[in-house]
Amino acid sequence: MNRFAWIAILGGGLVAAGCKSDVSQQLLERELRMQEDQIYLLQDEVQEKCARLDRVAAENRSLKKQLGIVDPDASLPSRIDVPAAVAAPARGPMSAAPPALAPPAITAPTIVAPPLTLPEPAGVPPVGADPAGDGPRFGPRFSPPPGGGAPPATIAPPTLDGVPPLPTEPGARGASATSDAPADVRRLSYEESLSAEGRITHLVINPARTTCFDGNGDGTSDGLAVVFEPRDADERLVTAGGDVSIVAYDPATPGGPEGAPLAKWDIPSAEALAHFRRTSRARGLHFTLPWQGRPPAGDHVRIFVKLTSFDGQSFETDATVPAK
Repeated sequence: MNRFAWIAILGGGLVAAGCKSDVSQQLLERELRMQEDQIYLLQDEVQEKCARLDRVAAENRSLKKQLGIVDPDASLPSRIDVPAAVAAPARGPMSAAPPALAPPAITAPTIVAPPLTLPEPAGVPPVGADPAGDGPRFGPRFSPPPGGGAPPATIAPPTLDGVPPLPTEPGARGASATSDAPADVRRLSYEESLSAEGRITHLVINPARTTCFDGNGDGTSDGLAVVFEPRDADERLVTAGGDVSIVAYDPATPGGPEGAPLAKWDIPSAEALAHFRRTSRARGLHFTLPWQGRPPAGDHVRIFVKLTSFDGQSFETDATVPAK
């Protein structure tokens, strides 16, 4: 029994030793495989770097060839495509500076042409001469004008039946009548031509734009701004021309029924027409009038506007405007 027991124990130990050796071998083989994988990876990286280095070297050689740079240490195939003048520049007399060349002097000879003379035609009289020798020649189809060739002193204008002749002397202002023309034929003036647009019946002062203004901002009135519109019977604006007269009174100062007179402005017709506006924002006659003397003492100013047209008609209006 003891012998069999020892044999069993020995066999179990051998089995246990064999199992242990198998585990160690497996671990060793695993480590070897990992190292082999690392070696393969490093070999791949080396091959890739070598291929990239070859590409860079080939590109460098190509750029040198394009720029004409020759590497004396390079191999023969790399020097085959390089021009001889670049690889080994010629030396000798040809490399010296070329001699200076001067253009040849060329002078053209002076040629003097002989004077050209034409023979006179035989049997032809000179220009302007009479064949008989008694005066200027006019030719068979031309005859001297009557009266010795002098033009008439005056040329009478043509006349038509029923039509008066044109005027030769200026008439009075605004008319062009002559002694032969009818008395009622005359030229209209500019003021008269404006009356064809409409007839003035009254004047209207614009209260929003008629006021005293303070130009320097010191609180004292510096002048008067007046805007008024000539209108017809239908309250339509009329383009009017005429002499304008504007009078301002100070009601706070005694001196009359309207107060003391402050200033008076007389604007002739030609100047008044230049102040006429006919737009959507500005209508009528616009005047900016500085005070001729002292400013108004009160809070209001009384103004009177008068327009005298070319035919002598007068139109008047008045208003009270604030002074401050």
